[in-house]
Amino acid sequence: MRISVAITTYKRAWALQYSLESLLQQSRKPDEVIIVLKPSGDGSEDVIRRYYDKLPIHVIEQKKGNFTDAVSMAIRHSNGDIVLFMDDDAIAEKDWVMKYERTFQQQDVGGASGLTYIARLEDGKIIRTNEIFYPHTPTKEVFYRRPLPQFSDYCGWVSISGFMGLKDCPGPIIRSALLDGVNMGLRRELVADCPLDILFKKSKRGVWNEKILAICIVKKGYNTYSLREPSLAPIVWHIQHTQSLTRKKSFWQEFWLHYDRVANFWRLKRLGVNVSYMAYLASLFVALRHKPLQRLLATIYALIVRI
Repeated sequence: MRISVAITTYKRAWALQYSLESLLQQSRKPDEVIIVLKPSGDGSEDVIRRYYDKLPIHVIEQKKGNFTDAVSMAIRHSNGDIVLFMDDDAIAEKDWVMKYERTFQQQDVGGASGLTYIARLEDGKIIRTNEIFYPHTPTKEVFYRRPLPQFSDYCGWVSISGFMGLKDCPGPIIRSALLDGVNMGLRRELVADCPLDILFKKSKRGVWNEKILAICIVKKGYNTYSLREPSLAPIVWHIQHTQSLTRKKSFWQEFWLHYDRVANFWRLKRLGVNVSYMAYLASLFVALRHKPLQRLLATIYALIVRI
């Protein structure tokens, strides 16, 4: 089983060194490291250059496009049977690759995500914690969040409205479509033709692109999983900082985040998924209870451009 590790990076020279160093320490070495670099003049090239003779690095320069274009480029240029994604400001535990390799030895696994904890950078030192970076809060049981038929036995799913749903499930490994791009693995042959770059062409944030990848996987007869037991789950630590390109709080940040939520319905229709227009309208109305101005404008825009 050949395993590729993919990192998309932009303006993160300060953090990239920690990510690459963690790959250097892996108990099971990756067969290649794909770095999709969008040049920014921040010195990322110099950081990468220091690891050329230590890791099997293949740099792809991204001259235009958004984050999901970078993800698509990483998938297209990788040679591995499995592609593992981690953020450019994340640090992998030493058994990260090995745990994913063990997970994908199960024949029905098409995609999986492990655990992501918070790390803090204090006085030049990385402090690793056991705090979950992405807490998953169960959603209310309402008709517009019913799972699509292909996710009827999933604990985390894409709903008939295009929005996400989640319920509490016991167990160390659960079926879930809620993959996390900061820490996920994909069977490459299942997503090689998933049209992320087309579906997210007008997106500024690429929110829920991992869930679209899960759709592409499940459509081909495989399952996607969330691993929650630390002894089984591949673990990364996400460095907490204020330079995130997708988590800044502002009017336009909420506008583009909600645009992606609203546009997901049309992305699913483009993929031939049987979503419900009535459920979609209900979910749009309910979503306007919070930050109504930004969300209303984002909804109108998404309805006009239809992706």
